[in-house]
Amino acid sequence: MIIKSLEHINLQEFTTCFNDAFSDYIIPFKVSPHYLAERFTGAGIHYNLSFGVFSQDKQVAFIMHGIEEHNGEKIAFDIGTGVIPPYRGKRLVAQIYNYAIPILKQHNVQKCLLEVIQTNEKAIKVYNNLGFQIKRELSCFKGSIRIDPPPSTTPKHICIATVSPNKFDWSIAHAFWNFEPSWEQSVQAILRNPHLYDVITISEQNTIYGYAVIDSKQGRILQFGVLKEKRNQGFGHSLFQWIGKRHSIISINNVDKYDIESIRFLKKIGLNIHIEQYEMEKTL
Repeated sequence: MIIKSLEHINLQEFTTCFNDAFSDYIIPFKVSPHYLAERFTGAGIHYNLSFGVFSQDKQVAFIMHGIEEHNGEKIAFDIGTGVIPPYRGKRLVAQIYNYAIPILKQHNVQKCLLEVIQTNEKAIKVYNNLGFQIKRELSCFKGSIRIDPPPSTTPKHICIATVSPNKFDWSIAHAFWNFEPSWEQSVQAILRNPHLYDVITISEQNTIYGYAVIDSKQGRILQFGVLKEKRNQGFGHSLFQWIGKRHSIISINNVDKYDIESIRFLKKIGLNIHIEQYEMEKTL
């Protein structure tokens, strides 16, 4: 078996390996090359810094890395790690990392970052042994938004509008957040695939007081928030009611577990936690 970069990846062949690796995952799923191409674009994948294990020219394992500078540090995010079933138990993930880390350092990467489902104890043990430590706990929500009458505090002249991510003023986004969005929910990820998303804004007298970013085809919300001074006044309720009337099921990934305010709100409108993850990091 050999380990090499995926700089010259054949996405069709890689998709077969990817689907085999996740065929018995905690949450089973199967994807298409088109899906992976869009996801990898959003995650900022660098194929030359992503690596695979090959046995007689057949790919049997992989680690895909998105690369980005954040707060002055160059970070490699593990967008996906997989080993097809017949090759498990051979420490291939550890071997890939041991091969990859010197190369990542040569490219001035300072940290490795990943997400892992909390019940995936085998993977967590592997990452711990490689020196990864838990940075954050993240909750993923799914469900139907409960359609309720607006609170009595809701302003009478609100305006809800849809705008392209390319036309939204992202300089104001931080003012709405309780926590930093994770890698695949970041502003950078959204702007790499702007055609996939809509920004829904809620405003009064031409001032935006809340927003959400949604993948309208899948009902997946990547970001949301209301200005702190405008919370508990009906803006968040009205925004999510608007979304709930257009999407029977929605999902929201990676809400910081310690953002009690947001978690309480999401549960109140009818959503439930269905997965909990660790965000883990390793300093190189």
